[in-house]
Amino acid sequence: MTILLVVHETTLPAVDGMIAGEFAAERGAVFTILAGAGAGHARFDCVQHVLAHGELAPNGVLWAERAGGRPIAAPVDRGAVFRLPGTVVVPINPYLPAHREAQARIQVTAERAGRPVEIYEVHEAGEVFELRAAGRPEVVAAWRRDEYGRPLPASQVSRMAGARELKVLIVGDEVLQREVYPANLAALGDAAEAFGVDLSVVFVDPRDEPTPVWDRLLAGVDGLLLPGGSDMEQVRGQVEAARAAIRRDVPTVGLCLGMQTMATAVAQEICGMNDANLAEADPQAQTKTFVRFDDPFGRPEHRLGLQSCRLLPGSRLAVLTGGIETLDVHYNHRFMLDPALEGRLEGAGLAISGRPFERDFADAVELPGLRFFIGMQGHPELASGRGRPHPLLVGFLAAMAS
Repeated sequence: MTILLVVHETTLPAVDGMIAGEFAAERGAVFTILAGAGAGHARFDCVQHVLAHGELAPNGVLWAERAGGRPIAAPVDRGAVFRLPGTVVVPINPYLPAHREAQARIQVTAERAGRPVEIYEVHEAGEVFELRAAGRPEVVAAWRRDEYGRPLPASQVSRMAGARELKVLIVGDEVLQREVYPANLAALGDAAEAFGVDLSVVFVDPRDEPTPVWDRLLAGVDGLLLPGGSDMEQVRGQVEAARAAIRRDVPTVGLCLGMQTMATAVAQEICGMNDANLAEADPQAQTKTFVRFDDPFGRPEHRLGLQSCRLLPGSRLAVLTGGIETLDVHYNHRFMLDPALEGRLEGAGLAISGRPFERDFADAVELPGLRFFIGMQGHPELASGRGRPHPLLVGFLAAMAS
C-alpha cells in the first residue's frame, strides 16, 4: 500500500522515469505516470510513446514497459494517486515545475488517506545512476546506460568481445534519438544482442548542409534505418536515402514515417513518378503517395494504440514473424498509402505485406527483389525488449550480415 516517489531531476526526456521504471519492476510495484506533467516544457512536450490503450505518453515510459513486461495504464491526476491500490511507483522530475507541485500534492493527499510514502532519489555519478532513500547515504541500486541507451546494472558488461561488427546508418538527428526518443536505439540493441553482433550506429541529419550524398554514405555501412516522427523536414532526405538504398541494394528498414518514405522512394526511383511526395510534406505535390484517411463517418481519423495487423501469407515479414497470421503493433498515424497507387507500385515490385483488420490500406510494404527492404506503418520498436527483440529488426540485422 506504499507510494514510492522516485525523484530524478533530468533535462533528458529519454531518461525521465527510467530508473523509476527499473525500480518498479524490481519491487513488483505498479508504475504510474502523472497526467499533463510535462506539457509546454521544451523537449518534454515531444510525447511519442504509444500506450496500448490508445494514448501518447512521455518517451521515458518506454523503460517501465520494457522492465515490467506489461503495458502501462493511463496517466493519473496527481490528486488521485493515493487512491491507487497496492504498491505504486511514481517518477518525479523536479526539472518540471508541474512535478514539483505534484510531489507536494501527493504527499499531502496520501497523509490524509493514511497511505505511507517513501521518497527515493536518483543521483548521477558520472555515467552511473545511483538510487538512494532520501536522506540516506546507502545506494539501494545502481544502473548505467549502454551504447544503445538501455539501462543495465552498473556492474554489467554489455559489448560482446570478438563479435562480428556491423554498422547501421540512421537518417535523423542524433540528439533526438539519444536524448528525446530512445526506443529506436534500444530496439536495435536488443536485436544486436540476440543476433550476437557488435552493432555500431552512425547518424546523418538530412537537414545538414551541404546536402548528404547518400550513395557515398551508404557505401560505408551495412544497413539503413529510416525512423518515425512528425518532422516533415526529414522526408526529402529519407526518400533520397531510400532511393540510394534501392540502387545499391542496401538492407533497409522503415518505421512509421520511414515506411512512408520507402514507398515514396519506390514511386520515384522505380515507377518514375518524380513528382510523388507525402501529402503531409507537400500538399501541392501532383502525386500524393500518402493521404489522410477518414473514419466511417468521413471524419479525419487518428489511429492510435496497440492494434492487430494481418500479415500476407508468404511475405518476407510473415516469414520473419514465424508465419503468424496477425501481429500486434503500436500505431500513431493519420495518413495511409493512397489505394489508387497500389497497382502501379505492385507492378514495380512493391508488395503490400500487412493490412489492418478493420481497413484495407497498407500497414507494411516490402521489395522482395532486394536483400531486405521492409517498412511498417507502426512502431515495432516499442514491442522490443532485452531477450525478446522484434523479429523485423533481427531479420534486418541478419540481412546486413549476409
